[in-house]
Amino acid sequence: MRHFFLDLESASLPAVGELVNLDKEESHHLGTVLRGGRQQEVVLTDGRGHRMDARVISQDRRQASLEILTVSRDDAEFMAPKLVLALSLIKTKRFEWALEKAVELGVHRIVPLMTEHVVKDLKNTKVKRWQTIMRTAIKQCGRSYLPELQEPQSVEGFLQDSPPGLKIFGAIPEEMGLNEQPISLLTLAESKPSSIPENLTALIGPEGGWSESEVGLFLEHGLQPITLGPHILRAETAACACLAGLQSVRQAWAG
Repeated sequence: MRHFFLDLESASLPAVGELVNLDKEESHHLGTVLRGGRQQEVVLTDGRGHRMDARVISQDRRQASLEILTVSRDDAEFMAPKLVLALSLIKTKRFEWALEKAVELGVHRIVPLMTEHVVKDLKNTKVKRWQTIMRTAIKQCGRSYLPELQEPQSVEGFLQDSPPGLKIFGAIPEEMGLNEQPISLLTLAESKPSSIPENLTALIGPEGGWSESEVGLFLEHGLQPITLGPHILRAETAACACLAGLQSVRQAWAG
């Protein structure tokens, strides 16, 4: 069944039987996909963790009206720990690809990081475009939760005001001079804590790697180094591999 985004902004969740209107962009999309068909049923999400079955009542490319048939809450989206990805600002196309896949892999918050080994002109960052990519991704994968996208920030700034919970960072010990071996995500899954943290935050660096001072900050703030396997991964690949593993950790801890 087709999925569409219902932008409620500050409005309350609609009730069964209520009529709602899609915004211009979603109405155009629905009109293109359904080609004017009425009485067809679709799935709506508000991006806040709610899913609604709805029937098309009227439509054109400017506005579509739908009747709400069912309303449900996706409890799995709200269980602890939630997933946070802090990803270095890499090349634009690769960063956007990582954004899309992070949404599909269940991330709840994304933080673009300004790292020492990446020179990125922030004037070229397109936050609005990123938000559009993420919104399209939740419809494509059938999620009901639109991750929060924060403004780009420095590593130090992020660590000073980061989400509570367990924090890990991708590490290559021979490049960083780490005294301790990074643990695998399998080991992390097996070491279920007595109290489940509110968030699981993963920091993924640029292809140039973390700087010595950044690694020092991570260790100073008690971050756990982790390994994603025997090979050196591109940043966007590492982000996906890490989130896939953290979803397994999340499921293991919830069980």
